[in-house]
Amino acid sequence: MLIAHLSDLHLYTRRSETGQARADIRCVVEQIVSDLLSLEPRPDLVVISGDLADGGTDEDYRLIRQLLAPLPMPIMAVPGNHDRREAMRHILGERLAGLQAGRFLHSRVDVGGVTLLGLDSVIVGKPQGALCSERLDWLARELEKAEPLTFLIMHHPPFMTGNPHWDAYSLIEGQERFMAIIDASPKRILCGHIHQPLHIHWGAHYGAIAGSPAFQYHLVPGSTAAPTESQVAYSYPLHHCQPDGSVLVHLRHVT
Repeated sequence: MLIAHLSDLHLYTRRSETGQARADIRCVVEQIVSDLLSLEPRPDLVVISGDLADGGTDEDYRLIRQLLAPLPMPIMAVPGNHDRREAMRHILGERLAGLQAGRFLHSRVDVGGVTLLGLDSVIVGKPQGALCSERLDWLARELEKAEPLTFLIMHHPPFMTGNPHWDAYSLIEGQERFMAIIDASPKRILCGHIHQPLHIHWGAHYGAIAGSPAFQYHLVPGSTAAPTESQVAYSYPLHHCQPDGSVLVHLRHVT
């Protein structure tokens, strides 16, 4: 079982909401899709941990649907703070694997002895994330029938990165109950939002933040400096799930 983790594509058609997404991001995403198609074997699943769009217009999601169309494998995605739930569901809903009904864009995929749960952590109009009681109730119910190897996909990291500027914009509500719900067995938590690759052991759990092909940061561990953009190489992680339940993580570099 091979899972490719993408995040923070920040695709746009007219205007970059952040003002930071590179002007040629469409071409960059085309290169990433081409790279995914070149892999042998190909990933069984692609997960995208939010901010597919950089503004969330219908035209943005039509572009995203067009660029992802060549991928034959299922795509699972959660929204980020620059996405728009209604437009994302309306335009991409049929393409996204395991998308659940309801006001939140939660997802569930069970494949190859692995469970993947996508959590909508968005606060509308805010860069920070939250997991309210309704969202956490959903997670608790889904975990009752999950495989021992379970991935949780969410945009906002529930763990601290160590940088005060980033941590103020991560998950600011629901961390304690989230940790209590998942603590029955180790989970693998895949996030985005921070635009710098990071890996962590968080209690019994593995956490990972993916980088962004649109713009990235590059901080020294332990630094308290404000994040600034940096021209660093882009890579996306490939999670290779083994029959014994272990997972190998490979970084795939895209020029």
